[in-house]
Amino acid sequence: MEYLTLYKYVILMFVSLIASTIDTLAGGGGLITVPAILMSGMNPIAALGTNKLQSAIGEVSAVLHFMRKKQVVYKVLLSGLIYTAIGSILGTVVLQFTPTHELEKVIPFFLLAILVYYIFHLKRNNLFHNKVLIPDNKKFLLLGTLIGFYNGFFGPGTGSIWAVVLMKYFKLDMQKATMYAKPLNLMGNMTALSIFIVGGKIDFVVAILMGLGSFTGGKLGAHLVIYKDVKWLKISFLLIMSISTIATFIKYY
Repeated sequence: MEYLTLYKYVILMFVSLIASTIDTLAGGGGLITVPAILMSGMNPIAALGTNKLQSAIGEVSAVLHFMRKKQVVYKVLLSGLIYTAIGSILGTVVLQFTPTHELEKVIPFFLLAILVYYIFHLKRNNLFHNKVLIPDNKKFLLLGTLIGFYNGFFGPGTGSIWAVVLMKYFKLDMQKATMYAKPLNLMGNMTALSIFIVGGKIDFVVAILMGLGSFTGGKLGAHLVIYKDVKWLKISFLLIMSISTIATFIKYY
């Protein structure tokens, strides 16, 4: 293994650790990892598939932590998980038939759109105080399918989208919304991941190495979201996201 290649892997592992920590706290870790993987020279579809695997590892870590702490009641998410899986399958299948050169042109704009969306909602005050999720099958049918489709087709920012949706439409407070967003996001990632694996669209070496950092970051983030004030991490996240989005525009334009 050449030094430059080894150095690249180490950087990607570190990036995944930071991204997974922030993703558990505020969502949007893929806005950091996807540009980083693309900068390594991987083609867009393989980059998205590889990102799914490494991020899923981090999400498993966070979900298990919340489960042990009994912070999330998973049975109320059943319909949401099912519709998210259906939407993710549809989105991933559509992605497999999308030309690579088209993805290279639209990915920077996807990243920019999610960045703007995240900034807008970060400024909004959390006015809700519910700590119990009341399931609503009709809402999950529409929102789960749509967000699942986006997760399967692209993915970065899905965690923060779920958190905002859970606050706005299910009236959860920010802390609980962040916790409940993790299993929903994990379901979309795992469903999409199975299709990426069948299609041979994953670099397993990169994904597993990044997964080590992601697992550690997911556990750290899960600990912080329960016990700590993480406003400074959100500001750091915005800075890193902005740099990543700009770098992606430079690469493809």
